[in-house]
Amino acid sequence: MFERTAPEQHDSLPDIPEPAENPLLVGHEGVRDMLARAYHSGKLHHALLLAGRRGIGKATLAFHMAHHLFTYPDHRLAPAELAKVDVASPAFRLAAQGAHPGLLHLTRPFDERAKKFRTVITVDEIRRVSRFLSLTPADGGYRVVIIDPAEDMNLSAANALLKNLEEPPPRTLFMLVAHAPGRLLPTIRSRCQVLKLEPLPSDLLGRLLVSLGAQLPETEKERRLLTEQAKGSVREAILMTQFGGLEIALALDRIISGKKFDVMEAARLADAAAGRERQIQFELFNRAVQEHILLHASELGRAGALEQAAQLASLWEKTAETIRQTEIFNLDRRQHVMAMTARLHEAAQTLTG
Repeated sequence: MFERTAPEQHDSLPDIPEPAENPLLVGHEGVRDMLARAYHSGKLHHALLLAGRRGIGKATLAFHMAHHLFTYPDHRLAPAELAKVDVASPAFRLAAQGAHPGLLHLTRPFDERAKKFRTVITVDEIRRVSRFLSLTPADGGYRVVIIDPAEDMNLSAANALLKNLEEPPPRTLFMLVAHAPGRLLPTIRSRCQVLKLEPLPSDLLGRLLVSLGAQLPETEKERRLLTEQAKGSVREAILMTQFGGLEIALALDRIISGKKFDVMEAARLADAAAGRERQIQFELFNRAVQEHILLHASELGRAGALEQAAQLASLWEKTAETIRQTEIFNLDRRQHVMAMTARLHEAAQTLTG
């Protein structure tokens, strides 16, 4: 039975380990070996930007890299591959609990007054970096700062981080996890070594889901659709298998592709995605909407239909703003789902008509 030891995050999933407490790192061998060799040779960049799709192991890699530095504080004695995590070691347990003196993990903070996680990483969180770096490690080892995801920083927070990146103290490593690196300030990206992590191959994703105990669809067709929809992301696959994400995506596609807008099916989808205690399902719906728009915009762009692709790009921007406003002002989620499906159906009819 899984028992969480890491602090709960804004995107925590039931019975799924947080990256800080996850000893299992799958894939990305090339990046892992490159980092280990760079550290061994004393040429590790002081700031790494781990970029790639959400849920492919970027944050887990960051914590494993931190563990490597804590295990081998003298880079000359470090092996040319990342150290295997020892779950019984004090360093791993402390890091998992958010209590390691050499590690600072920044993500969206919890708002005690509102009783929910904030939608951004605030400047107050980033100000913790300067205080953290002003302390001398007891063992003279590395200090590691992990920001996850970095694009959640608001503008004030991003500008505050720049000062730390420009003049980092010795034996300090910044690791910025980014699902959308393009949303980061160019000045932040220019101060980091950007490492692009690829989605996990379908066969590897399938084996990992089995090892995590995920309940996979019964038919081969549904399993294939699952891996296609997850696009190499373990997190997305788990969301689809445990929280109805696959059914939400399929229902959305049926509504959008129908000749007439099916109000009844849209209402059923709204019940499934926007009912009480369905935060994860609501997020899955919104991501499915955005993924649908992006996919078809890319297809139109490749086909040379640039005007239509631009229309969808504009629709994506409007959709993202609508989602943001709905979250910020706690608007009616059921009405949001109905309106969004109607908007996408209308757009599909316009583009095909």
